[in-house]
Amino acid sequence: MKKLILFFLFLGGAICAGAREQWVTGHVFIRGTMQAMPFASVWLLDPQTGEPEYAAFTSVNGWYDFGNVEMDRVYLLKVTAPGCETVTKKIKPRYDATVRLNRTYNIALERTPDAGMLMPVAMYVPAEIAPDAVTIEDVYGHIPGIVYEDGFFTDENGANVRILFNGYIMYSAEYEKLCELATAKNIVSIDYYDLSDTDSPYYTGVLDFRINIPGNDALAITEPLMENPSWDI
Repeated sequence: MKKLILFFLFLGGAICAGAREQWVTGHVFIRGTMQAMPFASVWLLDPQTGEPEYAAFTSVNGWYDFGNVEMDRVYLLKVTAPGCETVTKKIKPRYDATVRLNRTYNIALERTPDAGMLMPVAMYVPAEIAPDAVTIEDVYGHIPGIVYEDGFFTDENGANVRILFNGYIMYSAEYEKLCELATAKNIVSIDYYDLSDTDSPYYTGVLDFRINIPGNDALAITEPLMENPSWDI
């Protein structure tokens, strides 16, 4: 699959646009719990061809954001995550003129019996891999096993790698502000998560920059979540 975005730009979004659209967001969580599911790949596929129409990826709080989605048509929803059973089902998002902001569609996953704790497979310290780095971006080209070029991160096999900051996706304005406030010295560690064993991952891996600044938990799960079966077919 082609690289869809620069690492700091908006993640969710259409691969093809439609007419009657509404903004669709939600949480991916473990069924029967308040446990968010990070690093989940959320796909809306064409049910006939299997081609992706919309795609999103969850932060540490399980939040995903498709952006504007064409409503009143059938999609094949596919959700995959490390240590979880893949969800595949047909849904039909329905347009609601009374909703001014985003439509919320929460998705519950089941853990696989052998699922362990989600842990990084490697951890790097900037002082060791890039001792002369001044800015955060100075570190990007020095991460072992990672290729950084033209705003994209890939592994040595050319597969896409996602960059996060304290577990969260940074959009353009947030990223620029972060680079103004923090330097390479503020990076506590860079944790690499290997997602290559996950079914149909949006990204093969995740680089999580642990930075010594207050995290953004505004979208953290604070109350029990319910699935949204009204769109199910």
